[in-house]
Amino acid sequence: MKTKVLVVIKGMGIGGAERLVAEGSRFWNRDDFDYRVAYLLPWKNALVPDLQANGVAVECFGTRRGLSVRALGNLRALCRHADVIHSHLPVSGILVRIFSGRIPHVYTEHNLTSSYRPLTRWLNRMSYGRNTAATAVSQGVADSLRGYPGPQVRVIPNGVSPTVKPGSTERVREELGLSPGDTLVVHVGNIRPGKGHDCLVETAAIAVAKDPSLVFVSIGSEKVSGDLARLRGAASARGLAERLRFLGPRPDALDFTVAADIYVNPSEIEGLPVAILEAMAVGRPVVATSVGGVPSVIESGEAGYLVDSNDAAALANRIVELAADPLSRSRLGERGRAVVESRFGLEDMVRSYEEIYEELSR
Repeated sequence: MKTKVLVVIKGMGIGGAERLVAEGSRFWNRDDFDYRVAYLLPWKNALVPDLQANGVAVECFGTRRGLSVRALGNLRALCRHADVIHSHLPVSGILVRIFSGRIPHVYTEHNLTSSYRPLTRWLNRMSYGRNTAATAVSQGVADSLRGYPGPQVRVIPNGVSPTVKPGSTERVREELGLSPGDTLVVHVGNIRPGKGHDCLVETAAIAVAKDPSLVFVSIGSEKVSGDLARLRGAASARGLAERLRFLGPRPDALDFTVAADIYVNPSEIEGLPVAILEAMAVGRPVVATSVGGVPSVIESGEAGYLVDSNDAAALANRIVELAADPLSRSRLGERGRAVVESRFGLEDMVRSYEEIYEELSR
């Protein structure tokens, strides 16, 4: 008989954890496991069609307002029919701990605990001891959980297996109106505190002043209404309207990464960014801040360059250096690709989780 696995997450919008669930479902072992995905927020459903296309049953247990008494009842009912529950991120983890009863529960933390609001952090810690198993996406994330009650945290790194569409580079460069001499720098990350978007504006201003051939593109949805317009205004005020473009959410974000000459990540807080792994997987050199789990992926000078967080000048200088050195870009990109292929495969990540499901269902 198959083990019934219920995967619970706050939403299925376009985000790192959400994409790991949707894209990881391509490698789920359907012979031994019967998967179902449940999410809370009905308006965060962009990746639901991807799951359904992979033959996965998906259910929103939340109501129009998201969390409600009826939503909690729906979650309780879903939990009762599972053999193992796997929750991602604090909100779903807290809820599952309350309503899972004695059903084995695997919790995965994707971010440094300091990145959460105080109330979320407190509720997560107070209920954390009810996890049957706990995992973290990087050693940095695991270290941030030190002192939490419950089982020892196992590190299971994020994995990627990007599918590159033919002609992505040409289509993106045409959409952006780039000339053959333009150097494209891409960033993918939702607009929320800690993601470094203001630093990106400063970085672009410094870099473009040194090399006018640079074009920056940032892709990601806003968490707070008005933030996207604010960033566009900030870019325009620095004279960067044509050289730094905030495109908002794009389902084809990977196409822009494929088209990039350089990938940049200016975050102040990170767990283990899927977008960085994807950039490396498609052979793009990365310039990033040395935060969270990023140093576990990139050794500065090997697959890219690391700088201190909030150091726009250092980010800009590395970007300008790489823009002028195609051979270094190629060398770093190929080393990054090799790192991902050897250590951050999506199928390997899925198998590691399924080994835990097997342990807990015995």
